[in-house]
Amino acid sequence: MPAQTACPISEVDRALSAYVNSRQDTLRIRRTLSKYLTSTLRPVNASTQLQHLNHECPQNLSAANTNPPGLKDSRLEYLQALRARAKAQAKHNELQASLEQLRARHVDDNPTQPEPEHDDNVTQGYVFLLRQRRRHAELQVIQESLEKLLSAKPSTPSSDPRDLVKRAIGEQPDVPAERLDNLFQAEDDQVSIFKLKQEVLEARASMERAQAAKTKAQDTAPSAPSTTLQSQVYALEQARNELVDWIQGELAKLEEESIFLEDASPIKRPVRNGTAAAAPDTTHSAIDRASATAKIQASYDKYTAARANLLEAHLSLQNPAPAPNAEENDSSTNDNNAVSPPTPVNANTVSTSSKPINPISKLFPYLPPLAHIATTERALTQRTVHLAAHLAAADQDAQEALVRLSGESHLLPSAGGSKEAAAWAKVAAEADAATEALVKERLEESANEVAGVAMVVDLCSLQSRVLDTV
Repeated sequence: MPAQTACPISEVDRALSAYVNSRQDTLRIRRTLSKYLTSTLRPVNASTQLQHLNHECPQNLSAANTNPPGLKDSRLEYLQALRARAKAQAKHNELQASLEQLRARHVDDNPTQPEPEHDDNVTQGYVFLLRQRRRHAELQVIQESLEKLLSAKPSTPSSDPRDLVKRAIGEQPDVPAERLDNLFQAEDDQVSIFKLKQEVLEARASMERAQAAKTKAQDTAPSAPSTTLQSQVYALEQARNELVDWIQGELAKLEEESIFLEDASPIKRPVRNGTAAAAPDTTHSAIDRASATAKIQASYDKYTAARANLLEAHLSLQNPAPAPNAEENDSSTNDNNAVSPPTPVNANTVSTSSKPINPISKLFPYLPPLAHIATTERALTQRTVHLAAHLAAADQDAQEALVRLSGESHLLPSAGGSKEAAAWAKVAAEADAATEALVKERLEESANEVAGVAMVVDLCSLQSRVLDTV
C-alpha cells in the first residue's frame, strides 16, 4: 500500500513506491521485529540485556535457526546472509585456532628458536601451500579428464598433403619425356589440337620439300658423273690416310711399350743375347714382318671392299640404275679380269668404275629437315601414347560407372549388370515402348470417358428441349 503523502516529484515517487510503506504497515513490521527479538533473547541475563541490539544472530540458541513470521523477500535474504556470515566467522575462528596449535607445536619441537610475536610469514606460507594444494588438485582433475579423452578417441596424426592429394585424385598418368614445358602451360584443348594440326602440316610440307629436292637431285645427278667420281675418290683417300695414321700410331705405341707387353703385338721381335744371335733369327724376323704386313694389307683390302659394297648398296637402294647393255657388260667383265690383286689404288678404281648416280654427299643438305621430321614424329608418338592412356582411363571410369549404375538401377538385372551402353539403350527403348503403350491406353480410356460425358450432355440437352416444348 503506497504512502498517504505522495512525493512532489512524480519520477521519484514512482521509483520509491515499492519501498515506501504506509504507517500501519510500518507499525506492524516493527511489532513483528520486536516480538522476534524478545523471543530469541530469552532468558535475559545481565551481559545481554543492554547489548541485545548488537546481536544480529544469537548463538547457542535453538530459536536462531527458525525463521520468524512475516519475513519475506529482501528481509529473508538479509537473515540468510547473516547466518552465512556467522558460519564463515565460525570457520575462520576454527582455522585461526588450528594455526595457533600448529605454531605452538612448531615452537615446542624447536625450543631453541625464539617465538616471534607476530609470525605473519608462517601464516602466509601456509596459505600459499594451501592454494598450491588446491591448484594441484584442480590440475590433477584436468589431467585425468585429458587422459580419458585421449584413451576414448586417440588423435590421428597429420598425414602428408601429397598422400591426401594422391588418395583424392589417384595416380597421374606418365607424361611425355619431351616437351614438358608445353604440358605445364594452361592452354585450351582447342589450342593444343590446333598446334598439333599445324605441326602435322609443317611435317608434311617438309616431307614434300624433301621429296621434291630428292627428285631434282636424281634428275641432275647423271649430268655430273665427274663430280661424283671425284668426291668418292676423295672420300676413299681420306679413309686410307686415317687408317694409315692409326696403324702408324699403334706401331709407335708398341715400340714404346716394355718387353712384358710384346706378346700383344702382331710382330714378334726376337731377343738377342749378346753375340749369340745368328742368321736364322734374322730370317724368322723378316718372315714375321712380312706376314704381319700381309695381314694388315688384307684387312685394309677387306675394309675398302666393304666400304665400296656399302656405297653401291646404298646407291642402288636410293636410285636403282637402269639395266646395262651387253656391250657394257662385256667391257666391265674385261675390266674386272684385267684388275690386279686388291690394293688401295685398285680398290678406288673398282669403286669408281660403278659410277654411282646419287652419292651420299648429296643427302647432307637434307639431313636437318629429316632430323626435324624424326623429332616431330617422336613427339607425335609420345603425345599419341599419352592421349591413349587418358582415353583408356576415361573408358575404364565409364565402364565402372556403368557397372555401378546397373547395380543401382531397377531397369537392368541386379545380379549381372553390364559394362556396355548397348544394354542401356535396349532397356531404355523397352521402357519407352512400355511408357508409350501405357500413355496410349490411358488416352483411349480418357477419350471413351469424354465420349460418354458428351453423350450424357447431349441427352440432357435433348431432355431440356423436350421439356421446354411441352
